[in-house]
Amino acid sequence: MTSWTAVHEELARWTDLGRCCALWLRDDDAVAAGPQLDRLLQRCAQANIPLGLAVIPADAEPSLAQALAGHAFVTPLVHGWSHADHAAPGRKKCEFGPERPPEVRQAEAERGLSTLRPLFGRRLLPLFVPPWNRMAPDMPARLAAAGYRAVSAFGPAPAPRDGIAWVNTHLDLIDWRGSRSAVPLDALLDLLCRELRERREGRRPPGEPIGLLTHHRVHDAAIWDLLDRLLDRLTGHPALEWPAVDELV
Repeated sequence: MTSWTAVHEELARWTDLGRCCALWLRDDDAVAAGPQLDRLLQRCAQANIPLGLAVIPADAEPSLAQALAGHAFVTPLVHGWSHADHAAPGRKKCEFGPERPPEVRQAEAERGLSTLRPLFGRRLLPLFVPPWNRMAPDMPARLAAAGYRAVSAFGPAPAPRDGIAWVNTHLDLIDWRGSRSAVPLDALLDLLCRELRERREGRRPPGEPIGLLTHHRVHDAAIWDLLDRLLDRLTGHPALEWPAVDELV
């Protein structure tokens, strides 16, 4: 069991070494304006942190672009094409898995970019967020050919290859396999300490940012409370920084 005391002790070690760890926030499944999105935008603005917003191209509505107007801290990202599961029976959900022809997957990735560019213009970052955080091994090369520069999934980031950088998330605030509400705070803090410690000790690339993952459309009160607690404690700490998403690529 890990407490906030343990987190601050680990951050103090970073401060003593004169080092700083980068954090970032990615929120998935955005499609339209709404109260949940407004709450997320307000919270990020209050904390003065950037937001990477993964948008589902097939379902994206003009109201989403209107909601983001004036919020320069938000960077739209491409969240697959339609967030449809094409995995074989018995396999984990996946939209861009090996079951589908590579040329079809590449065409849908290209379509995602071409669909969102009219909505967001130059704000759109050519960063691909695969639905369910998984995709076929050949997708990086296909994404590079489709005009992407980076991928964001979940877990330790692979080394750049095929012209694609990786900017992953590591801490999911939702207990998808259990309550589908907020994960226990102690468990999340334990993961945060581990991510920080592994970077400080050189077991992970020291420049690899730690990513927080949210899904504003399904947040309940407990998830919002967990996000509030994290941002209240982690923003403004001298051992942490929150770069703009495009700076991470």
